[in-house]
Amino acid sequence: MVFGLRINNKEYLLIALIYLMTNAILYSNKIDSEFYQSSKIVVSGDSMSGFTLLPNEETGIQFQNDLPQAKSLSNQVYLNGSGVALGDINNDGLCDIYLCRLDGSNHLYLNQGKWRFKEVGGKFGVDCAGMDSTGASFADLDGDNDVDLIVNSVSSETVIYRNDGDRFQQVSAEPEALIIPGGTSIAIADIDGNGLLDFYVTHYRDSTLMDMPNTDFNFRNIKGRREIYSVNGTKVKGSKFENRFRINSKGGIEENGLPDVLYYNMGGMKFTKSLVDGNRFQDSRGVPLKNIPYEWGLAVMFRDINRDGLPDLFVCNDFDTEDRLWLNIGKGRFREAPSYGLRKTSMFSMGVDFADINRDSLDDFVVLDMLNRDRKTRQNQMPPRLIYQPLPGQYLDRPQYMRNTLFLNRGLGVFSEIAFFAGIQASDWSWCPVFLDVDLDGYEDLLITNGVERNARHLDTIIKLKNQRESKKMSKREILFARKIFPSQSTSNMALRNLGNLKFSDYSTNWGFDLKGISHGMACGDLDGDGDLDLVVNNLNWPVSLYRNDIGKPRLMVKLKGPKNNLHGIGTRIEISHGDFTQSQEIIGGGRYLSSDDFTRVFAMAKGKAKLTITWPDLRQSVINNVEPNRIYLVDYRGSDINKLIKTKSSPIFSLVNSKGLSVHRENIKEATQPLLPKGLNEAGPGIAFGDLDNDGWEDLAISSGRGGEIGLYKNLKGTGLSAFNKSKSSVNTRDGLSLIITDGYLIQSFSNLEDGLQFGDMITIGKPGEDPSQRIKAKTESAGHIALADIDSDGDLDLFIAGRSIPNHYPKPADSWIYINDEGIFTENKVWSEAFKGVGITSGAVFAPINSDSMPDLILACEWASPKVFINNGEGFEDKTKFYGLNHFKGLWCGVDVGDFDANGSVDFVVTNRGLNSSYRASIERPIVVYHGDLNEDGVWDFIETEYGKDNKLYPRRSASAFASAMPWLTDRFSSYNHYSNMNVTELFGSSLIEKMNKLELTTLESMVFIQKGNRFIARPLPIEAQFSSAYGPAVADFNNDGLLDMAISQNQFNLSMEQSRDDAGLGLILIGVGDGQFKALDIKESGFVVPGEGRATAVSDFNHDGLMDIIVGQNGNLPRLFKNQSKRRGLRIVLKGDPGNVKGVGAAMRLDYNGQAGCVHVVRLGSGYLSQNSTTQIIGNSETASGLLVNWPSENGKQNKIEYFKLAPLQTEVIAEKGKGAVWPSFN
Repeated sequence: MVFGLRINNKEYLLIALIYLMTNAILYSNKIDSEFYQSSKIVVSGDSMSGFTLLPNEETGIQFQNDLPQAKSLSNQVYLNGSGVALGDINNDGLCDIYLCRLDGSNHLYLNQGKWRFKEVGGKFGVDCAGMDSTGASFADLDGDNDVDLIVNSVSSETVIYRNDGDRFQQVSAEPEALIIPGGTSIAIADIDGNGLLDFYVTHYRDSTLMDMPNTDFNFRNIKGRREIYSVNGTKVKGSKFENRFRINSKGGIEENGLPDVLYYNMGGMKFTKSLVDGNRFQDSRGVPLKNIPYEWGLAVMFRDINRDGLPDLFVCNDFDTEDRLWLNIGKGRFREAPSYGLRKTSMFSMGVDFADINRDSLDDFVVLDMLNRDRKTRQNQMPPRLIYQPLPGQYLDRPQYMRNTLFLNRGLGVFSEIAFFAGIQASDWSWCPVFLDVDLDGYEDLLITNGVERNARHLDTIIKLKNQRESKKMSKREILFARKIFPSQSTSNMALRNLGNLKFSDYSTNWGFDLKGISHGMACGDLDGDGDLDLVVNNLNWPVSLYRNDIGKPRLMVKLKGPKNNLHGIGTRIEISHGDFTQSQEIIGGGRYLSSDDFTRVFAMAKGKAKLTITWPDLRQSVINNVEPNRIYLVDYRGSDINKLIKTKSSPIFSLVNSKGLSVHRENIKEATQPLLPKGLNEAGPGIAFGDLDNDGWEDLAISSGRGGEIGLYKNLKGTGLSAFNKSKSSVNTRDGLSLIITDGYLIQSFSNLEDGLQFGDMITIGKPGEDPSQRIKAKTESAGHIALADIDSDGDLDLFIAGRSIPNHYPKPADSWIYINDEGIFTENKVWSEAFKGVGITSGAVFAPINSDSMPDLILACEWASPKVFINNGEGFEDKTKFYGLNHFKGLWCGVDVGDFDANGSVDFVVTNRGLNSSYRASIERPIVVYHGDLNEDGVWDFIETEYGKDNKLYPRRSASAFASAMPWLTDRFSSYNHYSNMNVTELFGSSLIEKMNKLELTTLESMVFIQKGNRFIARPLPIEAQFSSAYGPAVADFNNDGLLDMAISQNQFNLSMEQSRDDAGLGLILIGVGDGQFKALDIKESGFVVPGEGRATAVSDFNHDGLMDIIVGQNGNLPRLFKNQSKRRGLRIVLKGDPGNVKGVGAAMRLDYNGQAGCVHVVRLGSGYLSQNSTTQIIGNSETASGLLVNWPSENGKQNKIEYFKLAPLQTEVIAEKGKGAVWPSFN
């Protein structure tokens, strides 16, 4: 393996391609005033934000999408509802309304002004009587400057209407023989840049198997495969049943949806229809699709996600058919986005919308599902039939979850799913999302329609119907009509305010958007001409809702006159800039769930005049400076200019090195012995260590392996690459190898006995690589984890700390940890030094560092279900000073820990990683997460009971009734139904006597944090929000950009979680750059070049090639490690210490640069830190060019007395070897 070789695998080739396409700044000249018009807006609203639901008597709209019960009981497809289309059909400057109906005629309402509307659907020939209409969209499809109409229906194909001025005329598309019913939503765009608008229609089905009770399937074995031969006596091949059903991996029957249809515009209102097939669509590898996808399409939207002028496509599919993100690769062809781009999707995907929710100029998007908001109803909601089962090392398998998903664009085509972080994961049975800046604060808020006529996932009703069918013979009609007992879920629509920090808050009632009922399609348009967007919502069995937007804040409305054949500029990006703050939106055609907006966009203008930039689909631009608030701008494409592309020349800090030659971490699938735990405990590794194994002056690499694998040992080829050490003896792990330390040519490794729980075999091995261990430390009751070394007893040699990670089969019972004193090269457990660590907790990380004023090594622990813990070394033992330093209230799931002087004040601070904020868990001091643990029923199994708060502030069981039924079958006798279970608090379910004998633990903090030392306290500061997107593991502290301030690298993600949770995969690894005051700035992946997509674990740093730059390696559970070469332009000072014979590397020394009396950050030499990792003992300190000297506070034989030496530096010196006793004595380290 060559260290300087860049990664060349397929995923990074595509990342590089996207990077090149997007790495440009667009410029153009100011547009001439003759090519835009501006007029003043008369603002009618007088509130800070919100809507008023207008009565039908006031508007003249008498429309209700009634669905007869008998019709929906015989065909449940109708329950998906209908939509609405908005547009100016007669070019009178007023936005008109078209409403779809499932039973009866559609209505077209002409806007008469002043909130009065007149129905003209029959007169204009678009009432579609008897068509059972679902979705509709307006767009000028023939370029004659008026909007045409597209309508979908349940039972027939898509209908296209040409607007002839006073009437619409139906036109056909070729080939006429291709008839696909069950169309739902519509998306419109010019897919190939020829100036003509094409459109894509998603298809569901016209009926479903669930509406065909007692269906008879006949099977035959064909070429050794079991296939469906006939359905109800009709042969499948050549019939309407062909491609409709399939046999799943378990032998069950699965029903397919219908294929989607792309309508290609030939000009002159002529269209050709084609299915989604290999002619235009490719898989993520670039191979044309071999099979047509038969999926359950509900919604679709075009959006130019990567800003290349080509409309990309996102398709929402119901059930277990995957959502599709198709990237437009030119000439009307699409390639599916790579799997790593989207790490997960929703299961029952209903609707989609895009917006730049955090104003970083990257488009994010939301997909809606059906997860209930209320705890009680959620416990009675049937989970998906398919439950994700993680496999070690796999991260490209894209699981689906029954909840909303919010995808944050991280750049380079990669998204992180953050719905839990944002607080929008559950909004009930949801259909249509719309991003709209309701309060005009510059951030787009989120509106959601909700409700379902019959909740077919209501568990108690499902069981009741099943028992009914098993108890008597029922006719098909009886079976169908028995479904009417499913409860209606009439939940309120939602308005979620964007708080500007990637979090949303429920403002439904505040903004008047909380109608309870069943709402489906929704669209936006300025219905009263006051420059804000009003709403129209099509409800089921309830009158249509018209919402007047009452916002009174300054705004700017933009309309476009696009190029020929694209009247409204569909696909155009509009940006409003107030200095560095830029709002952006895109003109979309269709795209809403069964619905389409009018072609206007509105922006907040509270900050005064702004710059308006319009980027047309062909990437030409129109720029207008000093646009004014409360005005509408109509911008003409004819005034646009060709962009001048100026390439930016910026390189990321790190480049990924080819990992060829490094071993894949071996991980095994283990059966859970404690089935109610929220996570797996065994997927802990690998550990990683940098150290000089062969004493040649170059730091080698060690990577641990799981059971059945071998430790990976790699020789550093003097900075040019790595090669495997020739081991005279090979040894296969009988247990999972975890933490690693390399010291003085010896390798120390810890092993976990979590799997076998046995108190024999090795816990620690110590020895030379390839030889039999010179010392073995036997396993204990507790399973070992992290290890660290320091001269604890100040005798000149290094002693050993072993963290007790957990007690097998007894998680989260607190475990012991131990101190082993070095006695002439043999480590011996010392009860006095270990006394402070009896029952200390579930210790995941540890690091030695001088916390107080002496030079003795103190110890910081990262513990789960506890606070970070600080133990001060008093020379005779350790004292727990956690409470003294103000840390005792920060109870978290702490994982890894490292130290540094983050505010450059001369004191040691620390960083500690945690679960993060992107999960279903919420914790605070006021409302902590509470769990009970113990052997509840004395069956030898350590039980774990998670709780959550009810509306009455009592604690209720968090896990589902099914989970408890599987783990504790005896518990099912205590509740009679899912509804009964949902109403039982913990005491009622388990009984007060059982609960009282259990142990209780609390969590108050889930954020990863830094703790800054101020006097005798540590002040907590959360890390940037990117560090909270996922579970974090290894922090490694170093100065990566060599500016003299300490930075950190963090690994992220955890996949093996309980079935009710989502895979924790939003992390990509993270580089945090220190800004000098204890705060950090997160680099995006384009800036850092640091991407770790799998389950990141140990993270270690080293100046691998002696170029004065700290490189990084990150271990991935079950996968290859990732090695990153630092390619910063600024070199740092390499500092190599030579200490006492028993501590040659000067472990425990603290050092800082001196600038003629002004001191820089403190760096500590540590052996064992972060998470299961060891960093290089060679320090790199940046901003060294003007340093006058180096101060070293050595660990001394009399630990209470500091031994400080000064080593003089020459200007621009790049390396110093500081030998103990050779420097000038210095009075103070500060």
